[in-house]
Amino acid sequence: MESLPPVLTDRAAFLLRLALGRAEEMGERALATVGLTGREYGALALLAGGDMSVQRALGAVLGLDRTTTAALLRHLEDAGLVSRRRDPANRRAYKLNLQEVVAADVLHACDDHFLEVLSGTERAELIRLLSKLAAEPED
Repeated sequence: MESLPPVLTDRAAFLLRLALGRAEEMGERALATVGLTGREYGALALLAGGDMSVQRALGAVLGLDRTTTAALLRHLEDAGLVSRRRDPANRRAYKLNLQEVVAADVLHACDDHFLEVLSGTERAELIRLLSKLAAEPED
């Protein structure tokens, strides 16, 4: 980064983009070791959290359209990681069940490696500040 001019490195948005690119690259490499993509991990993490048992809601949280969500979940179902069944309360909807928890340790290790230059206090502060920046602005 020393070769970049201050007109870029003095900008928070530019530095966030560089950090995001590095984190994404590390995360994708880590997930590849267990045969998952970032989207697949996101779906599994939401299911493991217990709040996302309806296919449409899971897709909405991930920012995916219905077709992409269905394809993603079909792939996870084929891999034996997720099961889908019709929702008895709404025959047009699918209920989802997580069959196996995968990759959490891999991503925790990746996160730890990415943030190893920060102390525990700095990590907590970074998470707090990023959460504040990522929040929806109030009107």
